[in-house]
Amino acid sequence: MILQKLCEYYDRIDADPNQTIAQEGFAPQKISFAVVINENGSLHQIQDVRDTSGKKPVPRLMTLPFQARTSGVKAMFLWDKAEYLLGYTPPEIANGPEDETDPARKKREKKIQRVKTSHEATKELHQDLKSETDQSDYQILCDFFQNWQATDLTDEHQTLLSEVSTGFGVFRIRGKQQYLHDNPELKKIWAKLNRRTASQSINGFCLVSGEDETLARLHPAVKGVRDAQTSGASIVSFNDDAFTSYGKKQSFNAPVSENSAFKYATALNRLLQKESGRKLQIGDTTCVFWADKPAVVEDLIAFGLDSEMQFEDEGRAKEIKNMLKRAKDGKPDYPDSGVGFQVLGLSPNASRISIRFWISDQASVLVDRIAQHQQRLEIVKGSKDRDMIPLWLTLAQTARESKEIQPLLGGALLRSVLTNGRYPESLLAAVIRRIRAERDIRHLKAAAIKAILIRNYHKEISVMLDPQRSEGSYQLGRLFACLERAQEDALTGLNATIKDRYFGAASSTPSTVFPRLIRLSQHHIRKLEGGKKVVAEKRIQEIMGRLSGFPSHLKLEDQGLFAIGYYHQRQDFFTKKTDDENQDK
Repeated sequence: MILQKLCEYYDRIDADPNQTIAQEGFAPQKISFAVVINENGSLHQIQDVRDTSGKKPVPRLMTLPFQARTSGVKAMFLWDKAEYLLGYTPPEIANGPEDETDPARKKREKKIQRVKTSHEATKELHQDLKSETDQSDYQILCDFFQNWQATDLTDEHQTLLSEVSTGFGVFRIRGKQQYLHDNPELKKIWAKLNRRTASQSINGFCLVSGEDETLARLHPAVKGVRDAQTSGASIVSFNDDAFTSYGKKQSFNAPVSENSAFKYATALNRLLQKESGRKLQIGDTTCVFWADKPAVVEDLIAFGLDSEMQFEDEGRAKEIKNMLKRAKDGKPDYPDSGVGFQVLGLSPNASRISIRFWISDQASVLVDRIAQHQQRLEIVKGSKDRDMIPLWLTLAQTARESKEIQPLLGGALLRSVLTNGRYPESLLAAVIRRIRAERDIRHLKAAAIKAILIRNYHKEISVMLDPQRSEGSYQLGRLFACLERAQEDALTGLNATIKDRYFGAASSTPSTVFPRLIRLSQHHIRKLEGGKKVVAEKRIQEIMGRLSGFPSHLKLEDQGLFAIGYYHQRQDFFTKKTDDENQDK
């Protein structure tokens, strides 16, 4: 089902005249340098073609002839690494140990030999195809390979190649703007070569298309999944005898045609590009999403999951924000609500990619679930706090740094939102743990706790302060906030309050600290004058009247309510009161 939907997405993009996507036998690759050749077949220069408009140079994306390559030596047509194209040996290998007794020398010699073998494979591939065409530019390229020696690389060349050593290179003839891989006649040569390779493959029933086609022995690599191999990883892959079934080796275990394998991998690689607008990183999970046909709900769901998503058109951005706000308020009005929508969660696993989750539903259902999630997060806030909270920011409330976030928590959180399921059980504990460590609770953490208590514990939590609430843990949180406020009013200029010393104990074992805090508050209240003293006493008396005692221990959900009560009360201190409220007081 996943591969079928990805193939359908490829067909959708391919049929759109306003979009371009690689055709079979081609794939987008990141290119860092170009080898510029003189008409006599000599090297003119090695040109850095990276995009330098940003903070640091980044490779340019080009669509190139492609065949899957494993760990063995295999040359690419008209492009490749510097080792393949020029026989370039990286400095860390070339300048290795010379001592024959050094164990690292054998490894170095093996790597040097691999570079030579790789370069010879590239020369052989291109020379073998020389008879296929009399195209002049290609003849110049073959002359270059005939005469080129790796020792011809100058210090300037070495410096540039060392800088872009992880990137790929292409060819261009001096005085021409077109790269060789863009030449129409050379594209035809590549198509012949591709068909020739396919003719040596096995035919069979494709599980994706349902047709009898040439089956893929190796599937194209998927790139863009965080922490997976930069050269790409596989979704469909078999490399052990334990996976062999009925004598079928490698990917013939899961028969997918060359055409379908190309389509799903190309579509997925497109979605995984940073600029696609259809990619979301939540913890260790890389998520991609798309609609079955072009629809505004694609941007709507993208914004609902990540409210910091950028739109090129400001008018479009405003329209999307208003749509989600209306959906959040229970008044959805957006077109194409019945279109199918797909969400795919991926995570790295050695040289392969794991499917973390797969959600397929109507777009309207997913929008409603995202809107419900944002509703649950809604809590009283300051003027600078966010209206919409992206998932990654909720996740960030569980750890000091992003690398400390629990590995599986991001995917579990995203799945719970899109399925309207329970939030991860560890999420509440992680947020409360951070509150104790930071000795503070602000809008983002309070919003996360409120959402969890509503969904997981079926609590009814108001957006603003609820003085009539019956739970003792909520009232204890309010009481702690009032005791802290009395201390702040009595002792101006404090660097630390009771919150910095007692918040953790007060929220988990109230009986151990509250009697002491109440006695301490009497000293603070005595220092107050006039209305401040009266207000402080009434606040504390009102809350104490709702308590039946101080529990010895609060459960996790009660600790969450304590935090909400504290946050609500603190926000109420700084909320402008109406004339009626002031008269009541």
